[in-house]
Amino acid sequence: MPAMRRDVALRRIAHFLIALTPLYYALPVELPILSVHRWALVVVFFSGVCVFETYRLWKGITFLGLRPHEKEQIASFAWAAAGITAVLWLCPHDVAAAALVGMAFVDPLAGELRKSRSDSVAVGSSLALYFALAFCVLFLWEWRDDALVLVLAALGAVTAVAAERTKVRYVDDDFLMLVVPGAVMTALTLI
Repeated sequence: MPAMRRDVALRRIAHFLIALTPLYYALPVELPILSVHRWALVVVFFSGVCVFETYRLWKGITFLGLRPHEKEQIASFAWAAAGITAVLWLCPHDVAAAALVGMAFVDPLAGELRKSRSDSVAVGSSLALYFALAFCVLFLWEWRDDALVLVLAALGAVTAVAAERTKVRYVDDDFLMLVVPGAVMTALTLI
């Protein structure tokens, strides 16, 4: 398998794992074997990623799956870990789950469509998929009124796609696609 295909395959596996992150909420709040709060898992996960990324940058290590521009800056997996930690910590469970699942599927789709299709097809498809995923996740959680679920899914889709398309030099879209829609949807739930 050529190196480029392996890179894409690794990124797709990573996004699939991000889509499974809401299973965190299925864990008991107090982990029985460890006698710690489930938050300890998130803290250990994020700390481990930070230590690894610091070491990688210090030693100049590159590996399969990293894009060329990530050699000298924080890699997308570290940004994704920061975004995952932020939405799990700061957003209501249903909003966090919608942001995680939406980003996990829409980010790779948007990247592929941007390469092979027109801009309007890429944006429209990304918006539609994020809306459908966010709506399903929010609706299945059964915490909110159906009208609010529609508005949250629509705002989540618009802000996630805008975050994915906005290029910020040192902040990866994996972080932005989690935190921006998560923050917007959370703010709306507080009104």
